[in-house]
Amino acid sequence: MKVDYSFYTDTYGGKRIPQNDWLRISQKAEQRLDSFTFGRLPDEWEGESWCNQAKCAVCEMAEIIQADEKRGGKTSENTDGYSVSYDTGKSLGSTLYDVVRVYLGDTGLLYAGVCPC
Repeated sequence: MKVDYSFYTDTYGGKRIPQNDWLRISQKAEQRLDSFTFGRLPDEWEGESWCNQAKCAVCEMAEIIQADEKRGGKTSENTDGYSVSYDTGKSLGSTLYDVVRVYLGDTGLLYAGVCPC
């Protein structure tokens, strides 16, 4: 795990995700980040110029993932007349990619092409 709970609460200032849920949800966020960077992230982030940016991206994505899990795609629900409304707007993946682009957009990690090195 590259982003621990103390980074989430102390450095990022997160309060939405309980500690007992952090490992599961942050792993999902880290997997998404790895996918968005085409598997280019090294196993160890410490010392990289983009390390804190990537950790903050994971924290923000984790909060979005947790919120999405809690609501299950619902925007509203009425139990008296059993009426449920679902979100048909922007996809979760698109929302998460937008977060990553804010934090890592200028690092070259999101470049989809081949390095001409």
